[in-house]
Amino acid sequence: MAMFRLNNYSGVNSPLGSPGGEVLNRNVTHNKIKTKQLKRICTWNVKTMARTGKIQCAIKEMERMNISIMGISEMRWPDASYCDIERHRVYFSGSTNGKLEYGVGIIVHKDIVKHVSNFVPVNDRIMLLQINSSPVNTNIIQAYAPTTDHSDEEVQLMYDQIQNILKKLPKHELNIVMGDFNAKVGKGRDGTHIGSHGLGERNDRGDILSTFAAENNLIILNTFFQLPNRRLYTWTSPRDNGRDIWIRNQIDYIMVNQRYRNSFTSVKTYPGADIKSDHNPLVGEYRIKFKKILKKDTPRHNIRLLKSRLVKNQVSKALNDKCRQLKIEGKNTEDAIQELNAEVENLKNTHLKQQNNKDKSWMTEEIKHLMEERRIHKNNQPIYREIDRELQRKIREAKQKEIDEKCRDIEILQERYDEFNVHKKVREITGRFKKKVVGKLLNDKGELLVDKDDIKNNWKSYIENLFLDERGNPPILEVESGPNILPEEVTAAIKALRDGKVPGPDGIQAEFLKLLDEKSIKILCNIFNEIYNSGNIPKEWLVSEFIMLPKKQGAKTCGEYRTISLMSHLLKLFLKIIHRRIFKLCEERVANTQFGFMKGVGTRDALFSLQVLFQRCRDVNCDIYACFVDYQKAFDRIRHEKMIEILKTIGMDGKDLRIIRNLYWNQTATIKLSNEDKTEEVNILRGVRQGCIISPLLFNLYSEEIFKEALYEGDEGILLNGERLNNIRYADDTVIFADSLEGLQSLITKVNTVSENYGLQMNIAKTKFMIISKTLIANCQLLIKDTPVERVSKFIYLGTVINDQWDHSQEIKCRIEKARDAFIKMSKLFKSHNLN
Repeated sequence: MAMFRLNNYSGVNSPLGSPGGEVLNRNVTHNKIKTKQLKRICTWNVKTMARTGKIQCAIKEMERMNISIMGISEMRWPDASYCDIERHRVYFSGSTNGKLEYGVGIIVHKDIVKHVSNFVPVNDRIMLLQINSSPVNTNIIQAYAPTTDHSDEEVQLMYDQIQNILKKLPKHELNIVMGDFNAKVGKGRDGTHIGSHGLGERNDRGDILSTFAAENNLIILNTFFQLPNRRLYTWTSPRDNGRDIWIRNQIDYIMVNQRYRNSFTSVKTYPGADIKSDHNPLVGEYRIKFKKILKKDTPRHNIRLLKSRLVKNQVSKALNDKCRQLKIEGKNTEDAIQELNAEVENLKNTHLKQQNNKDKSWMTEEIKHLMEERRIHKNNQPIYREIDRELQRKIREAKQKEIDEKCRDIEILQERYDEFNVHKKVREITGRFKKKVVGKLLNDKGELLVDKDDIKNNWKSYIENLFLDERGNPPILEVESGPNILPEEVTAAIKALRDGKVPGPDGIQAEFLKLLDEKSIKILCNIFNEIYNSGNIPKEWLVSEFIMLPKKQGAKTCGEYRTISLMSHLLKLFLKIIHRRIFKLCEERVANTQFGFMKGVGTRDALFSLQVLFQRCRDVNCDIYACFVDYQKAFDRIRHEKMIEILKTIGMDGKDLRIIRNLYWNQTATIKLSNEDKTEEVNILRGVRQGCIISPLLFNLYSEEIFKEALYEGDEGILLNGERLNNIRYADDTVIFADSLEGLQSLITKVNTVSENYGLQMNIAKTKFMIISKTLIANCQLLIKDTPVERVSKFIYLGTVINDQWDHSQEIKCRIEKARDAFIKMSKLFKSHNLN
């Protein structure tokens, strides 16, 4: 550790621009530079942001020191996302293991948020923020290096990851790397990347940092400014008492690529800032000009305003007037639908604009005043601790008052029978809102993607490969029978639409369709009949928007995301009519061992049937050999030609079949990455349409054909009431069972062979094998294409734990823990003294 006494010495030297020279803290020349071009950037280890009031304190200090961008080390917020707090946006990247450890973040002032072009949360120690600026863009990497109790391998891994990011960034752009590096580069010049005005002696970690800076052409800026020691140290040891023991080091740094060293006019610490941390903020002042961003404002709408009778009547009248003006005869149905879309958008902008109501903050002026008082007495520990105790008490009182107010709001909403906002408020209190999760993306080679175009191309390539198939021309349909759509069918379908659903690309919600009167419904019925009789589906109905949701925390690759499709609600309404017509025809051809998407049955019935069957077998000492089959993306592997062949055999009306064929042979999709960013359209050559009401029926028919063909001959299975049972299915979640290993092996082999002929493949790694018996049965092996299937003692099927001892205590314990977790999340609400 470097020890020194603070003093007020200040020297001046040649400016940063001089070759090999030092840097003068040129405050006297600031009036020569336009204020709008000077911005302050900061890095600060705050120890933790996971305590109430800390983020507000950081923002208060940002405003006091006039800082536009503040990098945070030891953020300790889980996951990766961003949120808006008091005129600032907080980007953060934390751990995905549920622990509040490590973590980095960047707090950006609201005036700069609109210039942020990209946010890449690499891991819980590194993140990247890209900003549109002039004359070149700015890339900021915030880092938090492992402490000395971690191995050098971990430290080197972090530097390697930063280096990989720098390689992907354009060399001509302004690249800033800053954070807590837990390294001492020491006092004294080293090459061109470390100046003479460091602090103390270099340690081993300082050597690693020095090597990293030299290899990447980075300048460690806070070693180039000749300043008093109190403006150089960034960390104070716990052993430092401020009197006779002084242990203060420089371990936080701001680095920039060498060509932009002149951009920074000052880099120094501010020991007077306070956030209850042993680190001081390191602040750099640099010249920058932000680009003018001409983003198209996406208006936000509040569909719930239609609950107001006055608004509802106004919107209903305007919408129905527009419908009556639509003339279908001699006009392309696409034009009529586009006119309707435009009218709905106009009505939303006129009557349903979202009011920007600022959320009430629990932060009070009294708390801010106490924070400032605590900062002023930072060097007087007795007074500091006394003020801090009072501050924490006031924060607890303010937070409790906020919860109490929200509880009273909930009771008022309950009295109004406003269930939607009741649930919304409860989720706010319990913290169960689904926050926007931002994740990094790796390509097939495991390389981190930074550039937006690379990310879009990677998603496009993934979707193309996912739905790629050797599909021929559309099959020829000979029969085109089918009765016209009736207004009564349209009315019934509209009533069945669910409110509160996200609209598709056309922006029409179900709530608008429910405002149509009898005459408008007849006009809409005419449009549907034009489409139904001609088979010409509007182009915009054939384009789906995919949004990507992570299947698990820390999703990194495209395969770890789930694609959710947003479809036009007009198309949903049209297909709901088709669904009603073909539902009975399709359902009666599906066996009673299929419980998915079937009327009157669900997961409980599937589990109950499985429990009863296996329990009866145990009671009569019949061993059960069961295989829990997992298909690889079963819904996305359906072959369209096979599907149409199956539909031809069930007696479906020709016009219904033609609509289905045209939907599948002409469909495309785009991947929506943000409000502005979408990929190019991709052809969908296989799989059932996501979000489509008829897709479950089509999948069940397809799956049923596989099992009929595979199990047509043979008597494998379990004999029950004179009938052989060998499978229970819930959509693609399949259990195949028999009373002997040989029987199960025969079933699995036949099902796998036929499945592959139909384009479905078993995921052997996730497929599991279980033997349920009162006696121990060893040395059993189940094979799929000569590959052994893993034998397990327990398996989670449809969310329920099933084990080979048929012991339900594990499932009971699991449900108790889930209930306990839900209770803990609601504890703040339950503890409120204002609940009646």
